[in-house]
Amino acid sequence: MENISGGIFEGIGKANEAVRLLLTKKACDVKLYDVRESNGICDYYVNCTGRSLTHVASLSDDLAEHFATLGYEALRIEGKRGNSWILVDFGDLIVNIFDEQARGYYNHDRLMAAECIVDISGLIREVDEKFSV
Repeated sequence: MENISGGIFEGIGKANEAVRLLLTKKACDVKLYDVRESNGICDYYVNCTGRSLTHVASLSDDLAEHFATLGYEALRIEGKRGNSWILVDFGDLIVNIFDEQARGYYNHDRLMAAECIVDISGLIREVDEKFSV
């Protein structure tokens, strides 16, 4: 497992920033996968779960808006009509935001090899400390 630290957009920094934002916005079961060696589509996948259809839509909107302010426009956003699974494509980073039912049904995480998972425990601690009272 790769541990994440470093600059915002160096290496896996864009993926880290997405994970940090999703955790801040209370996404559940956030997983980050480094697929550079096994995937020709992108470098990193992030999978997470929203608490409701509204939360799923809000997470995708917040993610796209945040990255736009940093100069990274989403290439496409798919699934906005149903809001049970929204894919936000930044080219080298793809973020899948599911509601609980869609996450279980599609079970996207089973497609990812165990060696591809990135340890995000440092980011979880960082966000938890930021918001602890």
